[in-house]
Amino acid sequence: MRYLILVFLVFTSLLAKDFKIATYNVQNLFDLNVDGGEYKEYIPNTKSKWNKKNFNIKLANIAKVVKELNADIIALEEIENLNVARELNKALGDKSYPYIYTFFKKNKHRVDSIVFSRYPVANKYSVKVNGYSRAIHVMKFYLDGNKITLIVNHWPAFKHGHKARAAYANKLKSILNKKDEFVILGDLNTPLRAHKDGWGKSLRDILNVGNFGKPLYDLWYEVPKDLRYTHVYGRVKSAIDHIIVSKNLFDDKGVEYKPKSFGIFREKYLIDKYGYPKRWKLTKKKVHVGVGFSDHLPIFAVLQTKPYSKTKLKTVSISYLKNMFNDLMPVILKNVEAIRVDKYGVTIASNKDRIDIYLPDDKFEKGKKYDILVQNIGLYRRKMEIKLCRIIKEVK
Repeated sequence: MRYLILVFLVFTSLLAKDFKIATYNVQNLFDLNVDGGEYKEYIPNTKSKWNKKNFNIKLANIAKVVKELNADIIALEEIENLNVARELNKALGDKSYPYIYTFFKKNKHRVDSIVFSRYPVANKYSVKVNGYSRAIHVMKFYLDGNKITLIVNHWPAFKHGHKARAAYANKLKSILNKKDEFVILGDLNTPLRAHKDGWGKSLRDILNVGNFGKPLYDLWYEVPKDLRYTHVYGRVKSAIDHIIVSKNLFDDKGVEYKPKSFGIFREKYLIDKYGYPKRWKLTKKKVHVGVGFSDHLPIFAVLQTKPYSKTKLKTVSISYLKNMFNDLMPVILKNVEAIRVDKYGVTIASNKDRIDIYLPDDKFEKGKKYDILVQNIGLYRRKMEIKLCRIIKEVK
């Protein structure tokens, strides 16, 4: 029923209140104190040039991003300690947060996640993953009187192999309560699509994360495929930072996900000419050059509280669709036939009208007819195509 709500209905806010959440891996924000756990290149005032000048540049750059994101609750990965979290919050000026939540243990110095919030936490605790240093952090908030659970993650990187991320996925799966309204967010170091070497299997095979047909919905399915990335490794763009929501955020009760609110914060100053994140740069000899932000891009989404009104989606023809704008999406195409299916996408037709779908998430079969939900269109070589859609049903 909850799937059908999103397919056939648009939610229009009346008196609902919005709460913007975000996650951002800031790429190793260390302070200028020697605490004993610094990476070699972040030991202050050495040949690496991690000094006051470069620290201030890095701090100002990250503060600019956090300030302009303007989230109500933001999880930041790769922060050294509470001291540097306070320095960052101070650098936000009039956008500083009243609440800083950290999970650092006494006499234990390594980068971890912190949370800036405009709302007090009702409860928070950390869940240890056996054999690994970083924990999974669970935070419960009351937004406009409704309880929501945020689960903050930073999983092991690609180099640690599938086994490491599988350990985190299994631990996370073990603590999820289906009755709770919850959001899983953070740097999962796991792409949306599983690769042949197993990179990504922890989301798909263990947590059963995916599109609307899955128990956990990854908000990356809200944007076209060419925008699905926050990180670049070996010139490959990957969506390894995630915001994943429970299905009861679509049940028309309490806290809800606001449709079409998911996005990537990719301002021009954050990306280069290839669209890659402008990472904080070090030379091959691990010397700071005082340029850049992070090797990740931030992502965000909006949660919303009741009440809503419901409006039926519009059914249009292919020819009408080609002259529409994205701010009028989503719309429905009914009884369209897949007349071409290959590795690049699908061509659908109705009567004499046809349009291409670029790399759809759902599987189409040639010769079959479908009702589809169109969410995004765009031009490719001056020709209109569908960038994002979902199959509502196969028409028999």
